[in-house]
Amino acid sequence: MADKKNDTNFTDERELALAARNEFESKNFSACMDKLKSLNSLTQNDPKIQHNMCVCHFHQSGFQHVENLKKGLKQVCNHVHVDPENATSVEDTDHAILFFNYAVILYHQRQHNQAIRILEKLFQVIEPLEDKLALQVLLLLAESCLSTHQPDKALRPLGYIDKQMTSSKQPTDKSEKKEAKDVESDFVALCEKNKAKIHQLKTKCYLQLKHMRFCKRELKSLMTSSSTGHTSAALFLKSNFEYERGNFRKANKLLTGAQHDSDPWQSGESVLVMYYNNLGCVHFYMGKYHLSCHYAKKALTENTEAVQSLVKKSSQRRTSRPLHTMGFSRHYELLYNAGIQLLHAGRPLAAFDCLIETIQVYSTNPRLWLRLAECCIAANRATPGLENTSKGMPDSNKHGVVKNVVGTGQHRKVILSAGASEKKYSNDMKSAAIPVASLEFGSLCLCNALSLLPSEMAPETPSSSSSTGNGLEQPDSSSTSSSGGPKSPLPGTTPAFPGPPLKSYEVLNLRCSILACSSYVSLVLGDYLVALHHAKDLLSVPGLTGSLNYLGHMYAAEALVHLNRISDAIQHFTPEHAQDVSVVYPATQDQEKDRERVDKADPTPNDGNEPQEAQGPRTRQSQPTSPECAKTTVYVNLAAALAIRNEWDKARKCLMKSCSFLPVHEMPQQALMLAIYLELQSGNVPLALQMIKKQQMVPYYKAVEAQMNQPPSSTSTSNPTATAQPPWQDKSPWRK
Repeated sequence: MADKKNDTNFTDERELALAARNEFESKNFSACMDKLKSLNSLTQNDPKIQHNMCVCHFHQSGFQHVENLKKGLKQVCNHVHVDPENATSVEDTDHAILFFNYAVILYHQRQHNQAIRILEKLFQVIEPLEDKLALQVLLLLAESCLSTHQPDKALRPLGYIDKQMTSSKQPTDKSEKKEAKDVESDFVALCEKNKAKIHQLKTKCYLQLKHMRFCKRELKSLMTSSSTGHTSAALFLKSNFEYERGNFRKANKLLTGAQHDSDPWQSGESVLVMYYNNLGCVHFYMGKYHLSCHYAKKALTENTEAVQSLVKKSSQRRTSRPLHTMGFSRHYELLYNAGIQLLHAGRPLAAFDCLIETIQVYSTNPRLWLRLAECCIAANRATPGLENTSKGMPDSNKHGVVKNVVGTGQHRKVILSAGASEKKYSNDMKSAAIPVASLEFGSLCLCNALSLLPSEMAPETPSSSSSTGNGLEQPDSSSTSSSGGPKSPLPGTTPAFPGPPLKSYEVLNLRCSILACSSYVSLVLGDYLVALHHAKDLLSVPGLTGSLNYLGHMYAAEALVHLNRISDAIQHFTPEHAQDVSVVYPATQDQEKDRERVDKADPTPNDGNEPQEAQGPRTRQSQPTSPECAKTTVYVNLAAALAIRNEWDKARKCLMKSCSFLPVHEMPQQALMLAIYLELQSGNVPLALQMIKKQQMVPYYKAVEAQMNQPPSSTSTSNPTATAQPPWQDKSPWRK
């Protein structure tokens, strides 16, 4: 009788379990909950049934009672003595569903690193798992790895799916045919239903890896799929593909063709936010910085309105937000992009306000600290201006040398402008830690950026120990979710959220840019020993670009002059250091591989209709962009050094030499001030007054022309062997 009763109970439990499952799949959660309660009374608090009740109640609430779900899962885990976060492995496959649900919560809360650790434990025991659960684990693991910029790891679960689908179609012998048929009817059938999702994940992986040939193949499969067609997700990926190839006009066209209407409450994302953000990035790389700022502002506005609509809807329903909307806001990623775009658009104060807000989230990003320092540098320039009209020289001819004229007749006096002798730094006792756009705070930002870089990282090639040469690097092409944390997601890289991790050669590039900015800021603040130290560290980097090599020598020379070490400074005032002012480094092995991947995708990606990358003009060009401008700077500085040593004739010869490189209207104001000073010291007051009236170094240019018209002589003018403080020197580390 006991056995019969047990069999009857077992049959009832099985029927209730099947009925509950059918009701759950039919989304009839109330009936499912009733059956689960009846089943729970029969099984006396079975942990599986308690887990199913938690999940059913969560679905019944519209995915809103997240805290109740977490509390219920924790109780079940305690009941079976399992800790998903701290467990080394999954001991019992029956507990796999607990691990997976816990990882789902972490993923939607944007704690991707914790979710990856749990999912990797499940990946180790993927074989005995149920087909549906196994596929969900694989897809979620790939999605989490992509969110943390780990495409190599994301390809592992996707490769497992491909392997299973391939092996099921090619059985080796008769004994495996039946097994292969079962696999195809279950796991492979599920994969076929989720084929579009698998293609999307593969496309994202190849985009991050810049494997354009494989990405093109996956995109073709995705775009020609009858189930997906030209959906918004497919068009966004296609646009990203064209963006990576430099075909910005086509990327813009594809973005415009995507559907922009979506309900954040249902989908957990806003297509309009992504649309405006991507448009801003496309226009940024086209050199249209103000237009990119416009789209960045619209993306921020749409993101704020979408978040407010979610909050309003949850308050109207008197419920919390659904789980899939908890990580909805992309506020800080959008602010990061907007800050970079504003910085390039010549609005450093607005850029500083954006970036200083993102630093509380991405405090371990050394590149972000450098951007903040560049905002401080741009906001405190001695000669502010939106764009420089001369060829790479500062906009120094805009204000003139005459400040005022007082008196009349023989008592008439001309007051010259202060020029380079203006006060460079303040003596107030304000703390440098106050987040304002000051050079003191910029110096603190540069210290933080330098400390966040790894102490030693070997270059991948002999020429890879170099920097980009431009202090302003490009922002990320799209906003990405961040999980934070000091640990690098990949070995040999440095985390830089919200962007991808920095590779070894990128770290060296970034270090050079930080050293150049640090030397400049220290010079302006009057800390000449520190400036000299940073300049020497910069010059010690092998394979340095011409522009950074030039800036390093100029910064070191100025620091030495201020330290009254003229003999040492003269070694840096040589025209050989101004022969090359390029900002491009020799390509490393990784960069060559990336280029090969793009080239193999399509030899003519733009169909010959437009350049591969539209080059927009930089709004701030403070460092000489040609060897002629750089040589002019060197000779003017050398002339100033000689003037301090009272060697007037040699200083005049150096100043005349500088006039042979640039037209008269492109000479900097500091050179004119120096010429006036030299003539006054020599007693040639009428010539000095003539240059003041014309605001140009016309007599010097006439002397140069006269010398050029004379027949060549056997004697050659040698460079003087003395130096001193230069009256004009472009100390800005901003580069082309």
